[in-house]
Amino acid sequence: MMKEYKSIWNFHKAGACAGLGLALTAGLVLSHPAPMAVLAGPAGGNEAAQAEDGVMPSEAGGVSSEADSGVWQETGGAWYLIGPEGIPLTGWQRKDGAWYYLEENGAMATGWRFIDGAYYYMKENGAMQNVTLYEDETVYTFRENGSLAAAKKKRNTGGGGYRLGFLDEEAQALADSLNELKAEDFDGDEEEDYYEDDKKDYDKDASFILNGTLQQIAEHRLAAARSKGYGSGRIPDEGTLSDYLTSIRYQNGRRALEVYLINCDGAAAAEEKLLRKHGSEEKKRADRAVYYKEMGIAHEKVNGKDYFMVIFMR
Repeated sequence: MMKEYKSIWNFHKAGACAGLGLALTAGLVLSHPAPMAVLAGPAGGNEAAQAEDGVMPSEAGGVSSEADSGVWQETGGAWYLIGPEGIPLTGWQRKDGAWYYLEENGAMATGWRFIDGAYYYMKENGAMQNVTLYEDETVYTFRENGSLAAAKKKRNTGGGGYRLGFLDEEAQALADSLNELKAEDFDGDEEEDYYEDDKKDYDKDASFILNGTLQQIAEHRLAAARSKGYGSGRIPDEGTLSDYLTSIRYQNGRRALEVYLINCDGAAAAEEKLLRKHGSEEKKRADRAVYYKEMGIAHEKVNGKDYFMVIFMR
């Protein structure tokens, strides 16, 4: 999966974060690729995305009459939206009622994409997903602007691990381990929680909810920790997680826990480090990972070592 890191974090002169925003920027117009035959556009219906608080990709200039009059062309197995001047369009573009993301070379994106600090899912036909998506035992929900809102395991499937399509292998392995720990800690009972035809969500606390905003924050805090340093739970210019949540005005009244795991040899070693401080039943509830309900989990490999940032929220 390709990640496109473009900062969405705005800072005061002193360095404190001024706000969490979604600034989707269109890419630069590139030269025309090899000659392409004009073919039909990507197949399938498109749902139109609605604005969230007035913020949509179009505000970065991605939507234009060029996209309206553009023509879909295919070459080398990839689709391109060719503008009226014969040049492939790039970045966010809206056409026929749907949003598309076109890579820097103009190729239409599909699958999960990390764009401007948030995750998006582009369907096989390239249209941005903005309605609930079900994949195996995972349920993904999206904000109105199409960015990931949350992912969780389908209810009444027993809890534990579940696939998160946007995570890399090591982050997925750590997420699975944490979700299995959550399932082991769960004390619900299926028989007691089922009432004839009214099936309660009996296992809703048997796995973590992957919170899209916490995922954004984890990705950002990991990158900041790697570039600026991290000590005593603080990142220079940003402070603790609590400081940061307050500065971006996000859920600062809820209990949260940040765990930075460095120099790990894979997810298993990271889990072992995490559990040393946040796994024992002798710990205070707020110090135990399984006490929390939601999480975001970011991973980076540097010189053969794995670094993780995991953020939990109650």
